[in-house]
Amino acid sequence: MNDLRRLGVLSLGFWRQRWLCDALRGQGWRVVPGWQDCDAIGVWGRGGVAARGIAMAQRRGLPLLTIEDSFLRSIHPGHGPAAGLILDPGGVHYDATSDSQVAAILSAGPVPDGDTADALDLMRHHRLSKYNHWPDLPCSDLAKGAVLPDRFVLVVDQIAGDAALSGAGRSDFAQMLAVARQRNPETPVLVRPHPSGRGLLTPAPALPFAVNPWDIWSRVTEVHVHSSQLGLEAVLAGHRPVVHGRPIYAGWGLSEDLNPPAGRTAQLDMAQLFAGLMRDASIWPDPVTGRDRGLLRAVEDLAAVVEAHRRTNGRSRLRNVSAWKRARVARMLGRTGAPVTVGWGPDHTADVRIEDGFIRSRGLGAALVPPVSLIHDRRGIHFDPTRPSDLEAYIAASPDLPAAALRRAARLRQRLVAGGIGKYNLSGALPALPQGRRILIAGQVPGDASVRCGGPNVTDADVIAMAREAEPDAVLLYKPHPDIVAGLRSGAPAEGADMIVGQVSLPALLDQVQGLWTNTSLAGFEALLRGVPVTCLGLPFYAGWGLTEDRADISVSRRRARPDLDMLTHATLIDYPIYLDPQTLRRCGPERVVSWLEAGGREPSVPLAGQGRMLSRLLRYATRT
Repeated sequence: MNDLRRLGVLSLGFWRQRWLCDALRGQGWRVVPGWQDCDAIGVWGRGGVAARGIAMAQRRGLPLLTIEDSFLRSIHPGHGPAAGLILDPGGVHYDATSDSQVAAILSAGPVPDGDTADALDLMRHHRLSKYNHWPDLPCSDLAKGAVLPDRFVLVVDQIAGDAALSGAGRSDFAQMLAVARQRNPETPVLVRPHPSGRGLLTPAPALPFAVNPWDIWSRVTEVHVHSSQLGLEAVLAGHRPVVHGRPIYAGWGLSEDLNPPAGRTAQLDMAQLFAGLMRDASIWPDPVTGRDRGLLRAVEDLAAVVEAHRRTNGRSRLRNVSAWKRARVARMLGRTGAPVTVGWGPDHTADVRIEDGFIRSRGLGAALVPPVSLIHDRRGIHFDPTRPSDLEAYIAASPDLPAAALRRAARLRQRLVAGGIGKYNLSGALPALPQGRRILIAGQVPGDASVRCGGPNVTDADVIAMAREAEPDAVLLYKPHPDIVAGLRSGAPAEGADMIVGQVSLPALLDQVQGLWTNTSLAGFEALLRGVPVTCLGLPFYAGWGLTEDRADISVSRRRARPDLDMLTHATLIDYPIYLDPQTLRRCGPERVVSWLEAGGREPSVPLAGQGRMLSRLLRYATRT
């Protein structure tokens, strides 16, 4: 702590935002009030308070550090922690007359790398913008009472007083609109309002502000901007915007510049511009430590948060959710908008069904350990093959995922395997196992919803018997469901196996077997992740796609796709669940939950949960959900 440089600030806004102080600490700065006994003055952008800080730095002969949001920020404008920041000791990037470090980085010709290319591909795939509060609506939806034109010119508005305008006002924007109309007399010209409020072109024929820019780029024939970041996003979408101001992305050969900035002689391609602005000029503070997590990880994290926001748009009304976990569950769901009925399990009268996610916790739900993930399904639910589900749709679409998304899934799968991470993450010493070819029988709770829906006529004893018939010389290891082993759910272990392995870590056990048989247990999916062949007697969500040996009496014609393991991983662990960071209690991606588990993360159960097996049995009827 003593080697931190002291950053003097004159704005209380720094102190009100703990995340900002943590991010600066991660870059070696300790925020201190005022200008006494500091190594530099810190200001945010070029607003009114910043002017005082700039003047103070000049009077005191102190270095100035300008802080601004990076080009991917959050869901809502100005709400919550920023995904990325720009710390500029030379100026500010939207002032072309300043000695901005960002412009110097671009002038040097950034060299893209694989992670940066993946970050750009994921940004496009998830349709990420600086702000991401747009409803997830198709472009064919009505726009203020009228269907959007198939082709139109887009003029981007900005709000009065925006520091990036560099003095431009209403007349400049009126001229920009006139130029757009003059250049395109036969094409409709629509204004894209600023999401924060009334702009300089209001009123004018406009898009609905609640439209994701990535949903309209294919319809746009020409883009006119002054200095809005949307011009940068247009470049990343393959457009060559007409730029009327002098923003940081102008002057590098990727835009038509009507007022070209002086001194920008380097000619960049899109990948270089993206690498310079997003990787080299920005930092991406970790929400917990404040240290820079890197561009790719930040894009993955933001994508997870944004996708969860899109899926949970609405005020959730919970049904059949146990009281002890309602608060935790509510944090993963929507809180504003039209009411949405959310039911636990196979409640097909609800608008949405939820269940524990596949990387759930360190400990059992029946022991009142709260979940760190939920599945969220508007079509059906993953363990009911008689109906379509969101997970089925994700798996069916997974062959179309970009390569960057599949590399992300592969990294996640490798971490799960290396870290021995599964659904409950229970510990337990591995006993001495018999020699020979070992087959694991994954037991289930009789009457469990996945059994009722996906394999109603199959018991654990049936699985053991059929495995014995198919593998007469193999050693059959039977692992009853953890809830039964812990005495938290009714049921008795089946007979007929060579050995019962109860309180043992499932991932550790999977490393010691050559095959797994089950009815519909999630253990089959965990086995697939580890390259273990799986035979299913029922029809769990991962069966029927060509990755398992299927012996069920039923089949689902919807399951025609043939995903590989990384495609299945992405659909099941990235697309389908919603995750909550147990340290910040904010929504996150699976990688953050995995990091928490890798670090030995634990959460206390409800106080009664540790008071003995009898209390747990008394509580089980209230906690079966």
